[in-house]
This record gives sequence, C-alpha cells and structure tokens, in this order.
Amino acid sequence: MPWAPHRALLSPALWRAASHLAWDVVAGLAALTVLLVLGIGILLLPVALVGLPVVVGAGWALDRLAAAERFRYAATCSLAIPAQPRPALSRSLTRSARALATGRCTWRQLGYCLALVPVSALTGTGVACAWAVPLTLLPLPLYYERLPSRRAALGPLTVDTPGTALLVSAVALLSAVFVAPLMVRALLALDTALARTLLAPPRDLELTERVEQLTASRAQLVAAVEAERRRMERDLHDGAQQRLVAVSMALGRAVSRLRRSGDDATRQIVEQARADAREAITELRDLARGLHPPVLTDRGLAAALSAVAARSPVPVTVDVRAEPRPPAAVEAVAYFVVTEALTNVAKHAGAGRAWVEIRRNDDDRLTVTIGDDGHGGADPAKGSGLSGLAARVAGVDGALRVTSPPGGPTLIEVDLQCG
Repeated sequence: MPWAPHRALLSPALWRAASHLAWDVVAGLAALTVLLVLGIGILLLPVALVGLPVVVGAGWALDRLAAAERFRYAATCSLAIPAQPRPALSRSLTRSARALATGRCTWRQLGYCLALVPVSALTGTGVACAWAVPLTLLPLPLYYERLPSRRAALGPLTVDTPGTALLVSAVALLSAVFVAPLMVRALLALDTALARTLLAPPRDLELTERVEQLTASRAQLVAAVEAERRRMERDLHDGAQQRLVAVSMALGRAVSRLRRSGDDATRQIVEQARADAREAITELRDLARGLHPPVLTDRGLAAALSAVAARSPVPVTVDVRAEPRPPAAVEAVAYFVVTEALTNVAKHAGAGRAWVEIRRNDDDRLTVTIGDDGHGGADPAKGSGLSGLAARVAGVDGALRVTSPPGGPTLIEVDLQCG
C-alpha cells in the first residue's frame, strides 16, 4: 500500500485492505459463535454423552475457522500464513477431546478467536468511520439546508451557513485523502499482527517439522545414491566386464592359432593384449566391488565382510549379529566403513590382528566396532581417511567415535539408526 495519499487512493491494495477489515465483523461473529458452542459443550461435560460431542465439534470448528482465516488473509492481503497441524480426531470422542485439549495449536486457535471478537469490533468500526464519516460530510453543502432544522449539528459545531458547510466539506475531503488510508493501514497492521502471532504454528514446532522434512529428504537422497551405486555395479558387471571377458577369450583363441602358425612376433603382441585385458577385468571387478558388492545385496553383511576379511593381509575376526537385516542404505554404510577401516589398518596401523563386531540392538540401532592391536595414534582431525568415514556415517544420522591412544589399541565405534 503506497504511502503517498494520491497513490494510496488509486491502489487496489487499499481497497482490498478495507474490504478485509469490513469482513472482520463476519469473522468475529463466527468466532463468537464457536466460542459460545464451546462454552456450552464445556458446561455440558458432566453429561458426557452430550458434552463431549459438542466440545469435539467446537474444536473441529476452531480448526476450520483458522483455516478459513488463513485463506482470507492470503486472498485479500497476500499474506501467506503457514498452516497449523490439524488435530488428531478419531471416532473415539475421548481420544479426540484429549487430542484437542493437549494440542498447542488448539489453544492458539482458541486465543485467536477470543482476541478476534473485540479486535473485529474495533477494526470494523474503525474502517466504517474512516470512510463513512468523510463520505457523509463531503456533500454537506448540498443537503444541510434540507434537514428538518435547516442546520447540522456536529458536536460543538453547528453548520447553518454555506461557508461553514464548505469548511466541513473541505475537512472531510482532506480526511478521506490523508487520514482514512492511514487508519486503514494501522487497523490492518493490528489485524495481521494478531494473525501472524496466533494463526501460524509455534516457532519451535515449525523448526521441528522442517528438521523432519530435511531428515526425510536426506534419507531419500542417501537411498537414491545407494540405488545408483547398485545400478552402476550391475552395468559394469553385466556390460563392460562381460565384454572384456569375451575379448580375452577371443585373444586366447588367437594366441593358440598363432602358436600353431609359428608367427611368434604377432603372438607376443596378442598375448600382451590378452594380459592387458585380464588386468582391465581385474580392475573393473575391484571397481564394481567398491561401488556395491553383489554379495552384500544377496547374502548380507556377514558374508560380504567375511569376503573382505579373507582378502585382508592382516588376520581379521568377523562377528556379525544383525537380524533382521538393516535397511540397504545403512547396510551399505556399515560395509564401506568396515572396508575402509580395514584398509587403513593394513596400510598404517602396523597391527598383527584386527576384529569386527556388528550388533543390532533392541532400540533398533546398529553398532559397528572395528579394532586392531596396532601402534594407535589415529586422529580424524588430521585429514586421514577417518574423516571421510565420519562424513559417510553422518549421511544416515549416524555417529562415529575413534579411540586410538599412542601404543594402541585402536577402536572405531559406529552407531547407525536402522529405523
């Protein structure tokens, strides 16, 4: 709404605000009706069969009235007020009444209705006076002589001459141009402040919902990444790797024929190409296993980690008790954490043995413990591979703790939520 008077009078925002304030009277009457019904229901609570349905119905009406008010503010004032959580009503009147009584938003809606009744009377009267009085007095010079007493009494002022009538008309014009828009702006500010305070959900509840949304979206992102890893693994295994195997077999047949033909120079070139193809197959197999090992999907953590332990240069004891199986994303994180930790043990720890213990607890959490008897001194803050493990664990709302005093032993404890 522009501040300049001549622009304010031509602005649609001013007239939308005025109509909004005029409709406050209707909203106030609706709020008063709901409050009366709620009061009757509370008085009838000793007669449970009569009082409870009335109270629950009034609570539902409170919620619907609040929703209608948010829609009205959006339509007339372009004010988007976040919706409040709807009460958990059910067929059980007792549970519904308890949900209404314990819901913070119900009390905020009740407070809005209680405040709306006097505020609507103020805003309705104010907007009516802001426009009706100037528009009534503006044509006063045309009709004051036609009044029964041929004069108009405006408080202490008596209008009985054309000069006085013109003066009153000029003041009315100035009031319509300068005062009325300011009154509408002030009344609208009061009205919107009430709505922002009580029609919106509490700030902490809004933040909680936002955190839940972010947590859910992050879980979906992690699941999507793991699904993409599995797809890439299948494509490498069933596509490029199989073709390289076919090339290697074809080169093997070519070597046999060249050996019979006695062309040793060409045979050596083909044998080198065959050796390169075999190395490429090995690298692709390792890459596919690093993306997502098929054994993890097919047989779970115990089998997948047993295969990892069998390939480790350091003797590793694996003890996995994770039934029922965790979600695929959590299972993949646990696998890669163990794999990376055992790689670090083999490279840096100087350990004679290592162990892995995985448990699924009663509180639906998966705990992973990786230990070794090396020289210790591991520190995630130094930018080692442990910082990458912490980032991967944090992606699924997990926690990683490292205990590695000088001289060892080193313990990596990971706590993952399965729910």
